Amino acid sequence: MAHKTSAMVEAGILAAIAIVFALISTYVPVLGMLVNFIWCLPIILCGMRNGLRWSIMTLAVSGAVISILISPLNALLLVAVFGPLGLVLGECMRRKLPPIKLMAISSVAAFASLMISVGITFVVLGADPISMFFGMFDDALADIIGIYKQQGLSEEQIQAATASAQDSFKLIRLVLPASFVISAPILAFLNYWVARLILNKLGEHFEAFPPFTSLSLPRWLVAPYLVSLVLVFMFEGQQTGMPYLLGVNLQMLCSFILVMQGLAVIFWYIKDKNLPTWWGKIAVALIFISELVCRYVIFVGAFDLFMDFRKIRTNSHK
Repeated sequence: MAHKTSAMVEAGILAAIAIVFALISTYVPVLGMLVNFIWCLPIILCGMRNGLRWSIMTLAVSGAVISILISPLNALLLVAVFGPLGLVLGECMRRKLPPIKLMAISSVAAFASLMISVGITFVVLGADPISMFFGMFDDALADIIGIYKQQGLSEEQIQAATASAQDSFKLIRLVLPASFVISAPILAFLNYWVARLILNKLGEHFEAFPPFTSLSLPRWLVAPYLVSLVLVFMFEGQQTGMPYLLGVNLQMLCSFILVMQGLAVIFWYIKDKNLPTWWGKIAVALIFISELVCRYVIFVGAFDLFMDFRKIRTNSHK
């Protein structure tokens, strides 16, 4: 009885925190965007400490209150996007699953949640949510053009700037499927990392991930990357065709994976040579700033699959 009362109190407190998170994500511009990514954290904590039944109750209560305080659509999307991830991740942590298995299961849950949210938006609003999303980009571009004109830029400068923005939007539209796949494990890892920090403070202990510098992916991953390069090169003039779309999305997925492999090599080299640790942070920052550096890291990762710079590969990775 005491345990039930304690679980009920914790569930109520965590539901209140989830409601506060929803209010912040709706009414506080910058902070709200960050809080939105960890909205399911109270659900995870409740599931880990009290079990799946209580985490479901926390999710249901918070969703009901959010629908009253903000809007039913907002509550529905929050519950659809982050609810399944919170329930699955909380249960995985309660069972103390190994980190790799936990990440695999929770990443699948996160991807399913994203797909469910797209479907709900389509059904509820009766419109394509992807088109609505890029419509916001078009509206923002029109506003930017107005700002450029107010600043006195010439027509040539405005056309160059808008052409660059349109190319970026076009690329984002093309790689949207791969973006969903990549964002799922990132979302799962972010919530697991924050939940683990909090639960460690409460006396819980979880198995640590293997060192990042020991990351060693299978060599066959180079094959789909090469296939993607061939598809993009051969069908570059048919950017609306399925072969090109398949190639550009496959290239993005493989590039993301090979960047992780390349960064593992770079961080291993920094540690092995006793170099300053901030070199690694600079390497990560340059990946987002310079396309040339990003390609170099991809090549480092691809070559490491065969050259084994760190001498850590086993037959299981070949």
